[in-house]
Amino acid sequence: MQPKTTLLNTTRGSRGRRARGVLTALFAVALNLSAVYALTVDNVIMMHKGGVPASALITTIQSTGETFSLTLDDQKKLKAAGVPQSVIDAMMPSKGSAEPEPEPEPEPEAETETPNAQINAEAQRRIEEAVAKEKAKIQAEKLKQLKIALSGYETSLQQGRYAEALKGYDEFLNSGEKSPEGISQANFGVAEALFGMGFYANAMVKYQEILEISPDENPVFQKAFNRFRQCVQMIGFDGLPGSLSEHYVGGFSQDFQDSYFYFIGKSLFKGQEFEEARLNLEKVSNKSPDYARAQYVLGLIAVKESSSIEQKDGKDVDVYDFTGLIKANRYFQEAITLAEREEYREDLRRVIDLSYLSLARIAYKLGDEIPGSYDAALFYYRKVPTSSTNYSEALYESAWAYFLKGNVRRGMGIFHALDGPDWENHYLPDTHLLEAQVFLNFCYTGEAKEAISRLKGEYLDLKAALQLYLETYEESIYSAFIHKKLKNGVELPRRIYLSVLSDSLFYDIYNRVSKYSREVTEIERNKGVFGDDLTARLLERARMLEDEGVMQLSQRILEVLRERVDELTKLEEQRLEMEIGIETQEAMQLEDEISQANQEGVITQDEGAANAQSQQSANLLVGEKYLTWPFEGEFWADEINNYRSYLKSQCKEEM
Repeated sequence: MQPKTTLLNTTRGSRGRRARGVLTALFAVALNLSAVYALTVDNVIMMHKGGVPASALITTIQSTGETFSLTLDDQKKLKAAGVPQSVIDAMMPSKGSAEPEPEPEPEPEAETETPNAQINAEAQRRIEEAVAKEKAKIQAEKLKQLKIALSGYETSLQQGRYAEALKGYDEFLNSGEKSPEGISQANFGVAEALFGMGFYANAMVKYQEILEISPDENPVFQKAFNRFRQCVQMIGFDGLPGSLSEHYVGGFSQDFQDSYFYFIGKSLFKGQEFEEARLNLEKVSNKSPDYARAQYVLGLIAVKESSSIEQKDGKDVDVYDFTGLIKANRYFQEAITLAEREEYREDLRRVIDLSYLSLARIAYKLGDEIPGSYDAALFYYRKVPTSSTNYSEALYESAWAYFLKGNVRRGMGIFHALDGPDWENHYLPDTHLLEAQVFLNFCYTGEAKEAISRLKGEYLDLKAALQLYLETYEESIYSAFIHKKLKNGVELPRRIYLSVLSDSLFYDIYNRVSKYSREVTEIERNKGVFGDDLTARLLERARMLEDEGVMQLSQRILEVLRERVDELTKLEEQRLEMEIGIETQEAMQLEDEISQANQEGVITQDEGAANAQSQQSANLLVGEKYLTWPFEGEFWADEINNYRSYLKSQCKEEM
């Protein structure tokens, strides 16, 4: 490898000579054109923007012998375009010249262009072409020289000597390089070295810096974006796209544009910028795998925009615009249609599961308005496979669909299954409350009491411990929950703890923070290789992201735990209402028994014992059907939807 100082000085000198040669050629072009065509204010602005120096512009103006009569508007236009004052002065009449006559009133525009206008337009076109051509040459020369300067570091990178490449690129960035192309190339080398070492947090920050530079000045824009998206998939990204959404990418391939617009749209959606998100997502072509993902997000936008909250009986109630839900339905259907194609099915399995779940929820919401919608909801719920992380949600929600449809036996069968061993750690308190309601409707007051008792023992009794946990650790929730740094043995009940772990947002943030923490450890371990300065800068970025992640994670833990307190408070109120209903039904049953006994006479002691034994057997039979599973050994999750509850109403028929 050549010595860095010599290499950089040589590169800088040759780059300067080449730039001067290009500007000389550009000046010659402008001079020749101005000799043939009339020089205008617009021509001067064009040459200035094309990089012609002020001295060359002044020489051009003086050589043509042009006499300018600059109006106040012309002067403002030149200044606004950044034309130096010295050039404007050269265009002004000399002090010895007579003052220009007042500008005459403009005459009505002619229907056809004058010959002079045509000449000026042709001159401007030729100057534009010349400037563009010379700029392209300058750009090509810059890239050539940069490639020479960075070739040694590129070799280290390709050979997997990431630490060596990282230090080299970093030194180049600190050498005084100022061109956008050079900064982009060197930053990309830094980011690639970090990516190769698994330092995804630092790499993501670097890729993001590169993407701030517009594509026309950024030779690594496409590669940087593809890597940036890889980093996002590995460690997540909560930010808005910033200047990414302002870049023009029409010159790239359709595949790249599809990936680009999907990423921008999804980021804007997460930031609640729905209108801008939709504009980007709708640009994704239907030949891209990102099309299915874009259609799914568009469906979510349609659902959110169709919902509102209204006050009914003093309570907030979600209200949906059915037209919006039907529109969302079409988006989800379109996502499934493409995702289920053989070449995409494996990669888009998650999109398929989520789209079916969304279709089921839409049909569920339409159930009260459109006959047969609950059947459609059940059809879609059953499309979510047992291997999906959303399976328990689909199963639980399908039970409610059965109840609302009027099929109590199927709904109770699923709830009984969800009370089994495979779901013992899931947080599903509503199941016991609904079981109690069904038992009560069928006049099984004993079983209703048992369901309420399970609700109390498994969930409601946890509220006091949960509140104490929140009071004790509200300011140190991260240490208490993640690192188990407890005070006086105050611990979170396991069922509540597992309900936080199963929260998808908690999982995403926790996964991100874990990777940031690992990166901090690895950077510290390699301090001897990187040196103090580079190590300090890498640690600063990683720790900043780690600290932000810890704050987000702490906030999410508190949000979930407070939601659990609110849920348990509401369940307690519902339990009290249910117990009143059970007591009322027991009183009515006792009244009926007394009335019947009075009519038929007192039963014998033997008959009473026999009836008691019969009742005991009946109760055991009901209990066995609830507690004993209709299979032995392994739990077969795919059979859940086939279970039935064999309850039969024992309510007394009204006369």
